[in-house]
Amino acid sequence: MVVGITSLVFGLVLGYVGQRSRLCYIAGYRDYATTKDTWLLKGMLGTALGAVIGFWLFSNLGGNIPGWPMLMETPGMELKSTWLFAIVGGVGLGFFATLSGGCPYRCHVMAMEGKKTWWFYMAGFWLGLLYFDVVTVPFLEWVVKIVG
Repeated sequence: MVVGITSLVFGLVLGYVGQRSRLCYIAGYRDYATTKDTWLLKGMLGTALGAVIGFWLFSNLGGNIPGWPMLMETPGMELKSTWLFAIVGGVGLGFFATLSGGCPYRCHVMAMEGKKTWWFYMAGFWLGLLYFDVVTVPFLEWVVKIVG
């Protein structure tokens, strides 16, 4: 019950902040590269600092995350294959987020604001996650068995 309520509160706070600040990680790089505008880069820096401070507080208050830093470890798989999965997923996410014109965080915010064009992005996002889980992960496991 506590986890559910905490997740709901954090989701509401992050959704409100995302809607009010128009924070987007892809747009931060784009704005800086095209117009030297650092407004969104400051938000990205704030997010990174918040994550570091939050992790520091969590660990100093006795929190523990088993398997840190790679939480995706699967029994029978080596660490190098876990890193391969992370790299392929990150590159794919970055590539398609750049094509769509925004990071998944901002696209979720835009869809929840009622912008119907972003609903199609959301459908593709969730179908892409399903495709990655059903097709890409087994393929990468097959590649790791062959190479490793």
